[in-house]
Amino acid sequence: MKKVNPPTILALDSAGGACSAALFINGEVSRREWVAISRGHAEILMPMISSVMIGYSYSDLDAIAVTVGPGSYTGLRIGIAVARGLALAAKLKIISVSSFKAIARGALITDEINGPILVALDTKRDDLYIQTLDNNLVPLTPPACMNPEEVVLAFPEIWFLEYPVVIVGDAVSRLVPVLPKNHNFIVSEGSGLADAAIVAAEAAENILLGSSVMDQSPPRPVYIRSPDVSPPQVNS
Repeated sequence: MKKVNPPTILALDSAGGACSAALFINGEVSRREWVAISRGHAEILMPMISSVMIGYSYSDLDAIAVTVGPGSYTGLRIGIAVARGLALAAKLKIISVSSFKAIARGALITDEINGPILVALDTKRDDLYIQTLDNNLVPLTPPACMNPEEVVLAFPEIWFLEYPVVIVGDAVSRLVPVLPKNHNFIVSEGSGLADAAIVAAEAAENILLGSSVMDQSPPRPVYIRSPDVSPPQVNS
């Protein structure tokens, strides 16, 4: 059987409460820039990319990977626009990575997980972005948007399994206080924020498995619900 060489990938994330870039070469992340930040992704993403690409050309890459949400409306558009621009200029394919899957994959690194994973992401509103996945990162439920109090009722089958639900994401602190004490869950030890290093590893695995998520069509942001953006008011 012909050996498949690991792909070389530039990965980006600016979808949530962090901004990062990573270069994946020879089966591992060789360079990484990451910072927790709530605003200003546009100002720091390109310098991060320049830093991780020092000594390399975009022609050295096999693909560019980017998180497509859910997440911040502005942050998503920044990351996707940068990925599209770089891919178009260098004639590279783009790999779209779900923010849910990227954060769940991060939890697999920091925690021993045998049961389901529940990812809870902040929407900057009263509700949360929610998805459950198994410990192989296969989605158990579709992405959803709901209030913290609705989560228990939405997934009644996962709270009393042999293995605890591992809860991860930047909205853990909003969800955990409303969960009944008799429910079987633990909170991940990870940061709950996406990381381009994890995005790169997920993308590389998708390429090696021949996943259809890699193509040359423009990546599209996953919003789940309409963004709270209003047109500017025109003074009469």
